[in-house]
Amino acid sequence: MPPLVSICCVTYNHAGTIAETLEGFLAQQADVSVEILVHDDASDDGTEAILRDYAQRYPDVVKPLFETENQYRKGTAMDATFNFPRVTGAYIALCEGDDLWVDPHKLRRQIDCLNAHPGCTFCFTNGTVRDGGGRIPDRPFIPFYPEEAAHYAPETREYDLGALTRLTFIPTASFLFPREALTRIPRDLLLAPCPTGDLRLKLLLTAAGRAVYLHAFTCVYRQNAASSVMARWGAEPPAKTRERCRQVIAMLENVDAFSHRRWHADVRRLMDVQLRVWIEAAPTHALLASPDARRVLRSMPPARRLKARLKATLPEALFRRIRAWFRRNSPSASR
Repeated sequence: MPPLVSICCVTYNHAGTIAETLEGFLAQQADVSVEILVHDDASDDGTEAILRDYAQRYPDVVKPLFETENQYRKGTAMDATFNFPRVTGAYIALCEGDDLWVDPHKLRRQIDCLNAHPGCTFCFTNGTVRDGGGRIPDRPFIPFYPEEAAHYAPETREYDLGALTRLTFIPTASFLFPREALTRIPRDLLLAPCPTGDLRLKLLLTAAGRAVYLHAFTCVYRQNAASSVMARWGAEPPAKTRERCRQVIAMLENVDAFSHRRWHADVRRLMDVQLRVWIEAAPTHALLASPDARRVLRSMPPARRLKARLKATLPEALFRRIRAWFRRNSPSASR
């Protein structure tokens, strides 16, 4: 008999956390049968050995898949390529290998919530942000930024796509949706290269119906983890930043088309965020010549506009030397 829920977990160099993550899955209450589909993306820190141990102890539940070469770096859509095709459950839940579930009733509560909200194709909850270094106190995940508080209320409610775009981040470890909802989304939209697969999935699932937020704290997101995607983005060269932003904008254009442009202004706002990142981190003359980029550039403070134009004009090494000189000689540096 197939399980009720297929838990999809993507992991890479999570030896310090993956056991706790798996224990959170195994702790779900007994009336919700699960399978745990783990994709290990060529970890080299001992994660593989831990997964093999759990697979040996729970052979009918824990089903790992191991890579010999890192697939994320190739732009492969991880869950859509490696985990979703293996799913046999009626529902799919997500949790990455450095996050964890802390509520043993999480899956049952979310399934009941979806059943109570016909037409909803995606359910998410709140969670706790925990600093990976233990230096910052825990805090609620939603709202992730203070300015988003106006778009959030601590109560169960439905979101359409436009409303959901107002919440920049929601915990991926809280995602749960019916497997049937995936059949409403063209497969090529899920497989196209995109570094923000969780953003893409939540937008497409919500565009396919509606999202429902269950007010509960069911999971923990580890911020500032050394192996996190955010940490890798912070150290990437300009060319990779340009490609990352280009792929996210292309994904958002697909979401806009899939939703028949019903929430175009809201999706456009997310595209502008990516354009701003691109303009500030890795501008080029071609980018700054585009109408959309010029519109975003005009909305930026004068000093940031000047900085973007200089970065697009000067060789990177020269720009870095000029920036270092200004920092050394600025009034604040002498105090």
